[in-house]
Amino acid sequence: LFLTLLFATHAALAVERHSIPSLDGKLQIPGYWFGAIVAEPRPAVISLHGCGGLLDAKGGLSRNRHRVAEYFNVERMHFLAIDSFTPRSLKSICETRQNLRTIDQEDRRDDVFAAIRWLAQRPDVDRNRIAVVGYSNGGSTVLSVVDRTEKAVRAQPLQPRAAVAFYPGCVAYQQMWNYEVGVPLLLMIGALDDWTPPHYCQWLRDRVRRAQKDARFELIIFPDTHHGFDGYGPIQVRTGLPTKSGSATVGANPEARDKAMRRMFDFLSEAF
Repeated sequence: LFLTLLFATHAALAVERHSIPSLDGKLQIPGYWFGAIVAEPRPAVISLHGCGGLLDAKGGLSRNRHRVAEYFNVERMHFLAIDSFTPRSLKSICETRQNLRTIDQEDRRDDVFAAIRWLAQRPDVDRNRIAVVGYSNGGSTVLSVVDRTEKAVRAQPLQPRAAVAFYPGCVAYQQMWNYEVGVPLLLMIGALDDWTPPHYCQWLRDRVRRAQKDARFELIIFPDTHHGFDGYGPIQVRTGLPTKSGSATVGANPEARDKAMRRMFDFLSEAF
């Protein structure tokens, strides 16, 4: 199916904008819904943006976001992209040091569980087959969402069925002495990533597997690949970042992008 998915052409997808109440009821989280055309309840995927936010400079969804949504819809899965920044009056936190940020992974994790609650109320969604996919800062949120040692996570009545993290920051979780994954997790990152270095993710995976024998934690490190490899932009150096060097290399790797997409869909199919 995936070859057809990659090369087929389709009319532009219809996107619906919804307001999703936060868990505490204080915010309305914008959700961009791409519903698959189905006759029965189907799986749904929650997409989490990176530190640059969900929206582009014109205030709309990027072409790549529409493209990814189409991939899921072709596979008869619904797609919901949630915007954690706009309701908190943020556009980007990429240049902001961690200790100065006004939003953290716990805030974004709560947004995910609010979205799961919202999806579970839809008659066209199979509430037992909801997955979370996050990119960069959103990938770090995925690691928080699946942490079964966290009391706030265990308290949620509905959990995702599976999770996928693209090039997340793994440092904070690698430093936890008791981190455990509660659902199948696929983590994909580039070997040359100098924004979210892959060795921290490798250390995290290895430690989880040693301590948690039943864990399904799959890690794929793509060679010759930088941060943001799943996009379509050229390789370039971003400056003004809170990294050790103050910069990071970002850009697409078409081969890694295609392999990652194939593995993600196979992984979700197995989990569902």
